[in-house]
Amino acid sequence: MRDLSNTHTLRGLMLCATLVAGCDSTSQADDAGDGAESATCDQGGAFSESALRARIGFLADPALAGRASGSAGDTTTREHIAARFECLGLEAPGDTYEQPFKDSEGSDTANVIGVLPGSDSELSDEIIVVGAHHDHLGEDDTGVYTGANDNASGVATMLAVAQAMSERETAPRRTLVFVAFGAEEVDLDGSTHYVEHPPAGLPLAQTVFMVNLDMVGTYEAEGVLNALDAGPDTVARAALEAVMGDFPGLKLNLDDTGDSSDSVNFCEAGVPNVFFHTPDPTCYHETCDTADNVDYPHLVLTAQLVSAMVEVLADGDLDLAASREAGCTLPME
Repeated sequence: MRDLSNTHTLRGLMLCATLVAGCDSTSQADDAGDGAESATCDQGGAFSESALRARIGFLADPALAGRASGSAGDTTTREHIAARFECLGLEAPGDTYEQPFKDSEGSDTANVIGVLPGSDSELSDEIIVVGAHHDHLGEDDTGVYTGANDNASGVATMLAVAQAMSERETAPRRTLVFVAFGAEEVDLDGSTHYVEHPPAGLPLAQTVFMVNLDMVGTYEAEGVLNALDAGPDTVARAALEAVMGDFPGLKLNLDDTGDSSDSVNFCEAGVPNVFFHTPDPTCYHETCDTADNVDYPHLVLTAQLVSAMVEVLADGDLDLAASREAGCTLPME
């Protein structure tokens, strides 16, 4: 999640393993720590706590040196996500899963995009984006900013939802687009690039909703999961109210708005959204944001709730097209 009071990006070099991207491999990245994993297809259930631990362990391994935009760790992270998309059978919007761009500090990075086409002839042209930024702050003389909550937790949750939706017997009625945004910590650059340059076949005019996952791994810090921008009379509120009764172990806050993450760019472009976020008062943008500080039991519930909401959006009778036509209201300054 971008810190609006301090927008500099910490750069770091990386001594990192080569990612083993083959879908039939169970090898781990050579130099990664005990929690690291390769992007193989054989990884258990979509909402397995051990799978979420392993994926966050990989993304937040110090070997990736904080995943700073344009760094070697950033490259390995993108390769990992793209390999996972391929394993799940998601389609690339072009010849590659990556949408390259240069961030506002001049570094080369990319968004990573996987598509699950809709199955309903009348609704498949309606697009729902499920996104999470993959970058973080790098390292400096105080240590490595591994970014386990910010935002390995969001990427892991996005990939869990992608797995759950791709493993269904029946494809969703609407098209789902899973995006790992680059350079969010620089200036929300990845989502800016996506909105300004939608991939071929994924026009923004047909993008009817956006689910943003940014810092969802610290529920126990304040005992709340914020579903920002899900105010009264919104599609987000209706979809959440349809499923939240099945998750009594989660307290949801539906009354606030979000203004410092990738969903802002979609809202400015008229796309309604929901922004899932858990407060992290101790380790936000600190070196203590490590994999061992993630609240995994509640992260499992969060991933399940988000997936249930996405199913309602993708398959249900909510009029997403009408909501998109009405646009998105930004929070008041």
